[in-house]
Amino acid sequence: MNRNGNFPSPSRGNPDAGQKGVRYSIRKILVATGAVIGTMLLLFKVLYPVSKGKTEDMVPVAVLSKEENRAVHRYINDYHLEVAKAKGLTKPLASKAEHKSDAKAFGSRYKLHEITDNKYYEIPHLTNSLPYLQPSAAEFLNLIGERFCDRLEELEMTEYRFSVTSILRTVEDQKSLRKNNLNATANNSSHYYGRTFDIAQTRFFERGNSTPVYSYRLRNLLLRELIKLQEEGKCYVLLESQTKCIHVTVR
Repeated sequence: MNRNGNFPSPSRGNPDAGQKGVRYSIRKILVATGAVIGTMLLLFKVLYPVSKGKTEDMVPVAVLSKEENRAVHRYINDYHLEVAKAKGLTKPLASKAEHKSDAKAFGSRYKLHEITDNKYYEIPHLTNSLPYLQPSAAEFLNLIGERFCDRLEELEMTEYRFSVTSILRTVEDQKSLRKNNLNATANNSSHYYGRTFDIAQTRFFERGNSTPVYSYRLRNLLLRELIKLQEEGKCYVLLESQTKCIHVTVR
């Protein structure tokens, strides 16, 4: 290196200097490549963390007590409908036609938030509803996810997501559901108003795995968090036996 801090250029008369220059260049390339790879690995770990902990079959979870069973059956559909009509959309949507014609404008027109997969829950292909909730209801859905994940962490369990199976229904959707679902009311539903959603009772997904896990242990842990939220006056919860779903309306 000369006094200016630069390496001398290799010359024909000094082959050692040329080899040193080549080795130095290779080292620079290797160092730079290693830094890039290290940054990419770190970023990957942040964006896609590997879930660690006990799986659901490794942790004993008590069945619901009589008091807990009463809590998840206390507020029948009438309660859900009353609060949904009072705080939700002013009237039910007739069909999915508006959404089909302009999906981008649909949410802003009715002041609804689109619900998509995230780290707390997954949204399967919805056949009889649209993935929209009022903003406060969407925030509450994430709150359920946070509480559930916190509980799993307390038990040193791996992270699981739950499955949201029905959200905003149109009148047309409700009529279609009546053919196969006796729990679907004939004339009205709290699902019309953007404050109600259904969660699959036993369908969960281990983080990073697309294969569903069917577990009553996880269901009971999730229900206990929902019971707490119901006791806090934040929601109504109804455990539906025929449809195998947890019916939730945000208060």
